[in-house]
Amino acid sequence: MLFHDVTPGPHETQLRFRLIHFWEAWNPLKKTLIGLEMLLIDEQGSVIQGFIPPSRIERHLPKMKSGSLYKLNNFYGSSNKTVYRVSDHAVTMSFSWNSELSVLEDSPTPFDEDRFRFHSFEDFQASCDHKGDLCYHTHHL
Repeated sequence: MLFHDVTPGPHETQLRFRLIHFWEAWNPLKKTLIGLEMLLIDEQGSVIQGFIPPSRIERHLPKMKSGSLYKLNNFYGSSNKTVYRVSDHAVTMSFSWNSELSVLEDSPTPFDEDRFRFHSFEDFQASCDHKGDLCYHTHHL
């Protein structure tokens, strides 16, 4: 399955991707861990946001390294958040209770290294009052 085929709901299939970057998401008011957010790219260059709930981080984090290739069996497609989005895709790929993450060895298909660029604080500040997304459409650089 490719990212453009991911829809809301459970999926008992396999995704293959490069893990571009991951980070912890915290609730700043309650000082609690929301989960692990990820930015992923598939073999067609499509980018999707990934999410691991706090209860599943310990199981998967030891295998995770930015830039590495993975295959994931079983996941849940959830509607993308309207704020703090990091990809254009309407769905976030969330790890579910039966998700199995493993390193993808010897992929016959090349995966792009990334498809994002950094923006300055001034770029974001200039867009913050437009009541739209602060994420930019992805482009090959």
